[in-house]
Amino acid sequence: MPRIAVLGAGPVGVGVVERLLANAGLLMPDRAIEIVLVDPHPAGPGRIWRDGQSPLMRMNSLAKDVTLYPGESVRCAGPARPGPSLAEWAAATAAGTLPPVDPRLADDVRETGPASFATRRLQGAYLSWFLGEVIRQAPPGTRVTVHEGRAVALTRAPDGTERVHLADGSRIDAHAVVLALGHLDARPQGEQAEAAGFAERHGLVYLPPGFVADADLSVLPAGADVLVRGMGLAFFDLMALVTEGRGGRYVRDAGGELRYVRSGREPRLLVGSRRGMPYRCKPSHRLVHGPVRDLRYFPQALGQSLAGDAMLDFHRDIWPLILKDLSYAYYRELFAAAPQHTAMPWQDFERLHAAAAVDELDALAEKAVPQPAHRWNVDDLRAPLRHTEPQTVDDFRVRFITLLQQELQRSADPARSADSAVYGAQLLFFEHLPRLRPRLAPRAQAEELDGAWFALFNLVASGPPAFRMEELLALCRAGVVQPLGSGMRVRLDESTGRYRAGGANICEERPAAVLIDARLPEPTVASTVDELLGALHSSGAASEECLTDPATGYRRPTGRIAVDERGRLVAADGTVHPARYALGWNTSLRGARAFAIPGTDAVTFRHGDQVARAVLTGLPPVA
Repeated sequence: MPRIAVLGAGPVGVGVVERLLANAGLLMPDRAIEIVLVDPHPAGPGRIWRDGQSPLMRMNSLAKDVTLYPGESVRCAGPARPGPSLAEWAAATAAGTLPPVDPRLADDVRETGPASFATRRLQGAYLSWFLGEVIRQAPPGTRVTVHEGRAVALTRAPDGTERVHLADGSRIDAHAVVLALGHLDARPQGEQAEAAGFAERHGLVYLPPGFVADADLSVLPAGADVLVRGMGLAFFDLMALVTEGRGGRYVRDAGGELRYVRSGREPRLLVGSRRGMPYRCKPSHRLVHGPVRDLRYFPQALGQSLAGDAMLDFHRDIWPLILKDLSYAYYRELFAAAPQHTAMPWQDFERLHAAAAVDELDALAEKAVPQPAHRWNVDDLRAPLRHTEPQTVDDFRVRFITLLQQELQRSADPARSADSAVYGAQLLFFEHLPRLRPRLAPRAQAEELDGAWFALFNLVASGPPAFRMEELLALCRAGVVQPLGSGMRVRLDESTGRYRAGGANICEERPAAVLIDARLPEPTVASTVDELLGALHSSGAASEECLTDPATGYRRPTGRIAVDERGRLVAADGTVHPARYALGWNTSLRGARAFAIPGTDAVTFRHGDQVARAVLTGLPPVA
C-alpha cells in the first residue's frame, strides 16, 4: 500500500489529508493508501490552535467566516465536501446534534455565535472534530495514523522511498512526503540580531518576532517600562496576556464606559509602529446591499489583459483596477445603507464611476458625498497620523485616545457598513492572484503585489476585533499602555545600556530595559530554526524562492521555500524532486488565509486540491 507522510498536522496538514482522501476515491478507486500525520503537537490544532492555551487568545475572524470545508463554490478538480462553518459547528455542538466538546470548553461553545470571535482553543476543537470526520469518512481500506513526534531529517531509503527521521530516533518510510507548513520561527536577523546582542551585553530583555502565546512573559517585571514595536495582532495578544492574564479586569462604569482595574502585576507598554495606530477594527457590520460576491471591474479587465502575451505593468494595469473596485464596493454599500450622506441617485453615480479614471474618483466623490468623513479615503487608512505634529508623550496620548474613540464609534455605526463592503471586496482579490502573479515582472511581484497591495489588504482586513480596541482604549486611560506614535525608532544607547524609543509624533525619547518585537517572523527558509527545513536547505535539497529578472539584473530572495506549480520541492540546482512536496504560506505557492470563508472560491482550498492530486498521481504504480 502506498504511504504518504504529511509533516505538520495543523490546519495546512489537516487540509492536505482531507484533499488526499477526497481525491483518492476518484484517482485511485481500486487502491488503498496509508497517510501518516507527523507533528509534535496535537493533530488538528497543531501548535497555534492547541487546547492548552489561555482562553484570552482569540481568533481574528468572525466564527461565521471560518470553514475547513471546500464546498461547491470552490473551483477545483477534486470533489466538493460541504460541511459546517465554525459558527454552525459550535451551534450544533451546543444543541447536542454533534458530539460534545471537552467540558473545559463548554463556555467557549455557548458564547460563540456567528458574529463572535471564538477562542483559539475552540477553533482547535473544531479542527480536531474535522480531522476525525475526515478519517471516519475515508475510502474503504485507507488508513490514517498519527505519529506524535518531530521530523528532523529527510533522506532516501535504500529501496528508493523517502525516509523521515524523527527526533526520538525512529523513522518512517514513505512513497511521498508533504511538508505542511504554517508560520516558521526564525533566528534574529539584521536589527533584531543587533537588539539581541545589545540585550546580552547589558543584561536587558529582548523578545524577537514570534508567537506571543509561546513566549516566556515572566521576564517582564511588574511596573517595568516595556518598549513594543508593532501594533498588530501580536501586540493585542501581548496586551491581553500581561493585563487580564495577570489578574487585571475590565468593568463598565455607570455611563457604559469600559474601565481597567489594575492587578498591580502589569508592566507598562510603550508601543509604536510605522503607522502609529492599530489597523482599522475588523469590520462586522450588517451589509444592507448584501455580501460582496463579485468585483465590478477587475475580473473582466484582467481576463482581457491575460488574453495577450505581454507582461503586465502593476501601476498601469492592476493598481488602478484595485482602487476602483474598492471604491465601487464602498460607495455601493454607502448609497444603500446611508443615502442621507449622498447627493445624487445611485444610478447616476454608478454610470459616472464606470466611466471615470482612477484619478477622477476623488472629484466624483466630492460631488456625490458632501461630507469628507463619509468618503472612501486610502490616505486616511495608510497614514492616520500624517497631520499630527511632534508633541510630548502625554499630549500624544490624548490625541491617540481621541482617534481610538472615533474608530470605535465608526465600527459600531450601522451607517459605516461600507467599511465591511471594502473588506469583502479586498478578500476577493486573493482568488485572482495565482493567475496574475506570473504575468508581473519579478520586481512588481515583490515590491508591488507582495508589498503595496498586501499592505493595503492588511489595513482593511487584518485589524483587531472592536472589543480589543475598546480594551486598548481603557488601558491607555489607565496608563498601562503609552502610545509612541508613527515612525517608531529604537536606538541602542551603549552609554546608558538602555533601549531608547522615539518617533515622528513625539518630541522626546523614552528609555527601557525591555524591548519586544510584537509580530510574526518574516518567511525565511535560510534562517529558520526548524531542523528539518534547515537541513534540506543547507544540503541543497530545498531552495529559497528568488525573484530574478535577467533583463534588469533585479534579484530578490523572498524567504519562501521554492516549489513548482504542483507543489514539488525545487532543489538548489533547479531540479524538481518527484516525491517531496510543500504547501503553505511559506512556500512560493503562497496561499491566502489559514482558513476560508464559506461560499468563496478560496485559494487555500484550490492549492490544497492541486497539491493533493499531484501527490496521488505521482505515487508509484505498484507498491
